[in-house]
Amino acid sequence: MKAVILAGGKGIDLFPLTQTRPKPMITLLGKPILEYLIEELKEVGLTDILIVTGYKGEQIRNYFGKGKDFGVCIHYANQGDKEGIVAAILAAEEYINDDSRFLLLFSDIVSEKGLIQRTLNAYENTQSDMTMTLTLQGDTGNFGIVEIDSMGMVKKAGIKTAELSSRSKYVDAGCFIIKTDIFEEIRNGASLGQAINNRIEKGDKVAAAIWEKEWIDIGKPWNIIEANKLLLSKVKETRIAKDVIIGANVELKNSVIIEKGTEISAGAVLNGPLYIGPNSYIGNNTLIRDHCSIGEGTVVGFGSEIKNSVLFEGAKIFGLCYVGDSVIGKNTILSSGVITVNTETPRKEIEMDVGGKDLSTGFTKLGAIIGDNCEIGVNCLIYPGRKIASGSVISPGTSVKTDIKNKS
Repeated sequence: MKAVILAGGKGIDLFPLTQTRPKPMITLLGKPILEYLIEELKEVGLTDILIVTGYKGEQIRNYFGKGKDFGVCIHYANQGDKEGIVAAILAAEEYINDDSRFLLLFSDIVSEKGLIQRTLNAYENTQSDMTMTLTLQGDTGNFGIVEIDSMGMVKKAGIKTAELSSRSKYVDAGCFIIKTDIFEEIRNGASLGQAINNRIEKGDKVAAAIWEKEWIDIGKPWNIIEANKLLLSKVKETRIAKDVIIGANVELKNSVIIEKGTEISAGAVLNGPLYIGPNSYIGNNTLIRDHCSIGEGTVVGFGSEIKNSVLFEGAKIFGLCYVGDSVIGKNTILSSGVITVNTETPRKEIEMDVGGKDLSTGFTKLGAIIGDNCEIGVNCLIYPGRKIASGSVISPGTSVKTDIKNKS
């Protein structure tokens, strides 16, 4: 069976991080999230893969190439300027050719291992025509709801929250086994959910593979922090490259991964689980704690504290900074004394502007989302949940109280 990964969307809700990269190339623990999916496909024996690209697709093609270095065979299709899942699926039609079925996978999901195998097992065990993998969500507002019957078969897919007759809490988890008949339905104007419903009405049996383990759809900026925490929670052993330099009185707690060429200076405290990429420098008396992913070539200066955050490659956090519950973009500089405030006073759930709407993040602790190639001046204060556009320059002593949506 061939596998198709949809990786062409713009991911505009992930601004500013998707200003400079496609969503599947967001890096956690040293790997793009797309790489985790490809690794899992390889593990279940699906090595013939088509990646449908679009927005900044050259980054995906340049990184993965033909797949040889990853033990798979990768082909590409381009959905061009056409947006949406429907356009992406139609772009894959030529690749599928005469195959009767294929595995369809969204590229913006992070889960515990086993999701794809669960889908394949349900398909084989039920002898169904198609399979949808479903997960339970307490808040279904951002997802298409799926109803199933008592036998575990899908009754209806793609239900919107407005359809109050549905009380299901199941949503699709972004992994399907699809009949190629779906192409005709989509060409006739159906969405993916509608196309599946049309096939059900025509007699096809669609099995529901229920996924009960952790699963995250990376649709909003704070989901990156959640996904990072999920991946790090599975790190159970410390692994330190042989050439890592560790200074005097360094404390290592819990599981820590430190890649080659990195230096940890005297007095640093590393409280895992955490990941530090190659050729990084962690300065004297720093504190890095609670699920941090620090990218290749990153610098963390004297006395700084990094907590539950993702630092992309080449970030430079100079002395006496506090970075909490934040995402810091590639090659971004935080000058000495920068603080990302991560709580509101009085304490309440933090809101973030996403697509012009103030959304509750569900978190009472959330710092800043800062794009690539920014320079934040000395002693800046960044308020909770604020976003700073890629390439921004912030003057020393500035209090960033609102999002910065353009270079400044």
